[in-house]
Amino acid sequence: MKPISLIATASSMPAHVVANDHFDIASTTGPMFKGTKERRHMQHDERSADMIMDATEKLCDRLNIDGSKDIDIILTNVSLPDLPFTGCGAEIAHRLGANPRWVLDVHNTGCVSFVFMMELARSLMATSNAKSALICNVQTAAGRIFGQKSNLKEAQSAVPGDGCGVGYLVANDESPVQSIITRTFGEFACDMQISTPDERKWWQPGETSFKIDFSRRKVGSIVRRANTLVPNIINEACEQASITKNDIDLLVTNQPNPVFLRNWREALEVPETKHIDTFAEYGNLFGAAIPVSFERAVMQRQVKPGSKVILGGFSHAGDYAAAAVVDWQARSASTKN
Repeated sequence: MKPISLIATASSMPAHVVANDHFDIASTTGPMFKGTKERRHMQHDERSADMIMDATEKLCDRLNIDGSKDIDIILTNVSLPDLPFTGCGAEIAHRLGANPRWVLDVHNTGCVSFVFMMELARSLMATSNAKSALICNVQTAAGRIFGQKSNLKEAQSAVPGDGCGVGYLVANDESPVQSIITRTFGEFACDMQISTPDERKWWQPGETSFKIDFSRRKVGSIVRRANTLVPNIINEACEQASITKNDIDLLVTNQPNPVFLRNWREALEVPETKHIDTFAEYGNLFGAAIPVSFERAVMQRQVKPGSKVILGGFSHAGDYAAAAVVDWQARSASTKN
């Protein structure tokens, strides 16, 4: 298969910072929904398309690329889209002045959609003359759902934060993606639900907000399955890349809560210093967590040429899991050696 490389990621965050005292949550709440010091909430007039454009402009400046000419594929995943039918991919193409062959708004795969979109971009490049892809993740549900007044007393409302991360892939061997493993577990697809106090459907008009519904029984099951799903699929990705977990130089996962992050590190025997953790500052960024966290690692020089970078995680209640191995700046490391 034609090699592709993850060249860079960039981020954009809403300006509005929300502290813990914004919520009215019982002190008896379990560890699943604790650990965030603050998070960002989108305001009423903010849009996911604007955050994607802001992050993409940073990316283009850093890489010295022209967004109107150097992007052949645009893929987006927005947790709660600006518009329910159209997605924002076409708007992004228009604002960049680009005319890419592929513009797809990927609705599913949630917190691990960055890796799924890497796989989709790789497949499109392998079967066409496309040579570059912009993949975009935006978490918008914190301000739009969890920040609603009637939801502030719900334990899970303090965890999510809004934010955007974008990534740039190119068909070359500069920072090659050595493996990608994706899995779907349809038996868990209905374990996360939308509910309202008056039991109306989420699209029906009403006086109260809908919420994401996790019962205590479901939380216990999700914790157990995620403790297994993520280490297993990362080990699979390592095996496909002909490395072991002992070769992991940097671990970048989605950021559901500190308990998951600790459990995954321990299962993979990865020291805390090699696992990027943005949870306390940004909360659960859903799909945006992986590109945002990887940008932090690069900007803080926590990754060097030749490092084996693992991207991985699970989504929703465990219906999707994925992992990838990137040989970061392998060409530069080879040249130096």
